[in-house]
Amino acid sequence: MPELPEVETTVSSLKNKVLNRTFVCVWAEEKSTELEKIKGKKIRDVKRFGKGIFISLSSGDTLFVHLKMTGHLLLGNWKLVKDPLDGKKIWKAENKTMREKVNGFLRYVFFLDNGEKLALSDLRKFARVSVFSKKEAENYIKKLGPDPLLIGKKEFKKLFAKKKKEIKPLLMDQNFIAGIGNIYASEILFKTGTDPRKKASNLTDKELEKIYHATKILLKKGIRLKGDSTSDYRLLDGKKGGYQNHHLVYKRQGLSCFNCKKKIERIKVGGRGTYFCPQCQR
Repeated sequence: MPELPEVETTVSSLKNKVLNRTFVCVWAEEKSTELEKIKGKKIRDVKRFGKGIFISLSSGDTLFVHLKMTGHLLLGNWKLVKDPLDGKKIWKAENKTMREKVNGFLRYVFFLDNGEKLALSDLRKFARVSVFSKKEAENYIKKLGPDPLLIGKKEFKKLFAKKKKEIKPLLMDQNFIAGIGNIYASEILFKTGTDPRKKASNLTDKELEKIYHATKILLKKGIRLKGDSTSDYRLLDGKKGGYQNHHLVYKRQGLSCFNCKKKIERIKVGGRGTYFCPQCQR
């Protein structure tokens, strides 16, 4: 699932490419009358909160996109052509990079006034696209925890103190702190030598401080490397991000720990696969 660095990378790219563009029309795999509201509306701003993308429109409404498990936004040009195998109409990209299989599951295509198209590719069809009023956008954000890049050290430590839940699922709880998922939670806990099964209430003030700093460092590194493309996430131009080439423990099961050379293990914590070093994270 795209996490904070992947969503932030997408938002930054959208700001550079589509600000002040106007939505001309929308194609949706499953017809949506709700999306009719964005036709003729200009893009005024693009922001991120947690894992959500908020595209502010000239009408005062917000086009909200949550990429969920396998969604990613692409900017380019496609044409509807007949599939030679079954005769059905499919979107064919003009750019070769966009023809990578992972980029080919188009569920929404937004036509812009400069001739370009903004598309959502989503293999598993879990991504959410909605039109929020100003109040609905505010209410959505209110339900989420603080953004880990904006929270201060004192507030961060206070947030986790006395919580009896295991630290790994707590880091991933969007209503508790919004933006961290399985990849970066595993990486953060390895960097701080924290057992992912340890309850937050058992962490010392110094340990929480380490987690706070590691969270900032690794999320910013993920942004600098343009996100993690281990799975389906891609940049607006269809290319891969680079964080997957710098994993500390994620997806390294059976490989040697960079610190102690013991084998990285994969266990279940809070129902999610978790990668950790049994020697360094005790």
